[in-house]
Amino acid sequence: MNEVYTLSPLDKRILETLYTDARKPVSEIADDIDEPASTIRGRIKRMEAAGVIESYQPIINPKKLGYTIKAIVIIRRDSGGHIEGLSHHLSKIPGLTRFQNPLGDVDGLLTIWAKDVDQLGEIIRQINLIGGVLRTETLVLLEERQFLPPNKIIE
Repeated sequence: MNEVYTLSPLDKRILETLYTDARKPVSEIADDIDEPASTIRGRIKRMEAAGVIESYQPIINPKKLGYTIKAIVIIRRDSGGHIEGLSHHLSKIPGLTRFQNPLGDVDGLLTIWAKDVDQLGEIIRQINLIGGVLRTETLVLLEERQFLPPNKIIE
């Protein structure tokens, strides 16, 4: 069973700093927060061990690589389609960056990046050819903003 990790006020301040700049040296975080570097390092290691901090990775901007269209594709499967098989086939299609399996009338949500409408259309055609997919609906995003960074959820 997953245990819930209780964040202290210091943990929250550390996470806010790491969210802004995950490459910031522990010594600078310690100076900013006015705590010893050993304390900061220990708290970070504890949060890593508990799974609160899962990884440090670059955030790639697809637009800088020529992918100008971001779309959400809603998948509805037929009664014989299994989600496990669906996600396996989807993992092989270029351009897909996320698959989500929600509760409700929708069987899958996909996030897709494409260089143009022709590429987007080809990706959607590949999705519709997967056995078990009944139909798809595509929503092209005109704007996207993140108002709530993950560390703000915990307040």
